[in-house]
Amino acid sequence: MSFPCTTVPLPCVAVLGPFGTYSHEAAHRFFGQSTRYEERATIKDVFRALCSSSTDFGVVPQENTIFGSVVETYDLLRDLDGGFIVGEVTLRIDHCLLVKPGVRLENIQTVLSHEQALGQCRLFLETHLPNAITEKTSSTAEAARLLLDRPPTHAAICSRVCATIFKGLVVLREAIQAESDNYTRFYVMAQERGLRHPQKTSEKRRALFRIPIWQSQTLDIGAIMSTITLKIARIDRRPLAGTPFDFVYLIEVGNRVGICETADGEEWRGIVDRTLADLRKKGAVVDLIGVW
Repeated sequence: MSFPCTTVPLPCVAVLGPFGTYSHEAAHRFFGQSTRYEERATIKDVFRALCSSSTDFGVVPQENTIFGSVVETYDLLRDLDGGFIVGEVTLRIDHCLLVKPGVRLENIQTVLSHEQALGQCRLFLETHLPNAITEKTSSTAEAARLLLDRPPTHAAICSRVCATIFKGLVVLREAIQAESDNYTRFYVMAQERGLRHPQKTSEKRRALFRIPIWQSQTLDIGAIMSTITLKIARIDRRPLAGTPFDFVYLIEVGNRVGICETADGEEWRGIVDRTLADLRKKGAVVDLIGVW
């Protein structure tokens, strides 16, 4: 169930729904009880809510330690025309196999879940359910919700909390992901850069630059990298629409030992703005889409 943001004075946070997803859990860890949560059907819908100003904040999955980057999120960041990353939260992920009461492992013919969860649990599926068909859903909690109306031969991969939220489902197996150290990092996004949000105590500072590179231009990614004196935490690349093999680079930078390692939030934002100016002087077409 969703509630219009205008009905309460608390800020709204859009999350990938239905309630019970890992995105919902991550958002609650960041914001706690200080906000109002609103379900969205897809990650794209969370971005749309931010761009249309129908929500104050949004929380989206960015990367998993087993399955890698969330491609949908990076495709949306590539095209972002509203919204700004203001924080992050990391969540330990323990996937469970949920079924209807009385169902045994050998009864299962179809497994529903989000593609990230299916990938993280691929080894379990290959070992214990080699003949089962997998069906992708928009979220892990959506898989649990759909399971309620499916035959007993179906199962869902989701969090343990879904067995509490969706009555009529039970946990058949726990911690079925390929590795015990399974974590997902989420970006916390706001409508705009200056929107106030809970300040988390952390020495880690980050910023995200979006830089398109065309084959026709003389500036290349090497020249971009040499201009950035901050720690480069990660680089992601997504194709630009319209021209083959032109790309958008999403470069996440951070503080490093000896360089702005003790900078507070305001100092860090100033350092990032100066780096942005240096990149533009170099000739780069660059957007700053996050500082935290």
